Amino acid sequence: MADIRLEKITKRWGDVVAVDDLDLTIEDGSFTCLLGPSGCGKTTTLRMVAGLEEPTAGRIYIGDKLIHCSERGISVGPHQRGVGLIFQSYALWPHMTVYQNIAFGLEMEKMNKATIETRVREAASWMQLEEYLHRYPSELSGGQQQRVALARSLAPQPDCLLMDEPLSNLDAKLRLDMRTELKRIHAMTNMTILYVTHDQLEAISMATVVAVMKDGRLQQLEDPLKLYKHPNNLFVANFVGSPPINVLHGNIFAEQGIWRVRTSDMVFSLQRNPEDDVQIKDGQNVVLAVRSEDIVLDDPSASFAMTIYSSLPTGSDTFVRLTRGDLAMMAKLYESDSLPVDSQVSVGFRPERVLLFDEDTGQRISLGSSLVGFTEATAS
Repeated sequence: MADIRLEKITKRWGDVVAVDDLDLTIEDGSFTCLLGPSGCGKTTTLRMVAGLEEPTAGRIYIGDKLIHCSERGISVGPHQRGVGLIFQSYALWPHMTVYQNIAFGLEMEKMNKATIETRVREAASWMQLEEYLHRYPSELSGGQQQRVALARSLAPQPDCLLMDEPLSNLDAKLRLDMRTELKRIHAMTNMTILYVTHDQLEAISMATVVAVMKDGRLQQLEDPLKLYKHPNNLFVANFVGSPPINVLHGNIFAEQGIWRVRTSDMVFSLQRNPEDDVQIKDGQNVVLAVRSEDIVLDDPSASFAMTIYSSLPTGSDTFVRLTRGDLAMMAKLYESDSLPVDSQVSVGFRPERVLLFDEDTGQRISLGSSLVGFTEATAS
């Protein structure tokens, strides 16, 4: 299958704009996740690719083939687009066995029995369902039913698999198991997958590329790890990552050849990155952001003290909430020790992992500034 291209796609229901002037390319063979909060337009986008919703404006291509054009009244039917669909509901036929459920779409395409047999058993083996082919859905667990739904979509060997939060009804362990299976299936088949989720961990762990959406607009299209390390704006920085990124509001000014960011409690000294996205202006209101894992406790080079508000061990690591007056931050430690509440610790930050954003626009203004040092702010 060739790339799927959405050009200037808009979807309105009356005064409600679900998708707003969206340009998006889903590359052939990619595992692309549409990520965002409820109501951001990700499911509507998937349904327009599938042909289940008609865009109000714009064009959709599969390779060089135009499958939808609002201006010219062109719209290829869902069954002609070569896509498979999986939704939150498994939608299995309760009176059919697993074998019959998987074979249903193939029979509708009037394939011969030998081909159906081969396809069903191949899809069942991918999803480890061989021993369940003669059972009925009511005799299966939720995870097994989801595997049947996946096998049914894989059996026709679609060019592209469209999935709308298919794991949301599963418990945590089953979700993890199914993520593993989906990533394995993608590696085996090199099938194009378009996957809708609001779970940023799901997107980062499975996708080859993530499209973050907000209010019907694309915020960033990026490799998952680059998305995490270099978010384009504060929305992406806050939405991607758990716990959310720590933010400090301040004012930036030039002094002695470096940038200094003054917050209510600290003055950060930053070596300007030569690849800054836009020119930083002296006196600009900024947001300095740092991930929880980039905060260092008991840093011998740091003199800034904060109080342990709470310590939450998870087994493999510990999340520590730090406070100082109105300032609160979350640090992640790669150890399971619980730190005493109300104890004092010196706080440091890992160099070259500090991000700067314009406070008014929310846009990133540095690719990653190297932290030279920081001191406690003094009253001016």
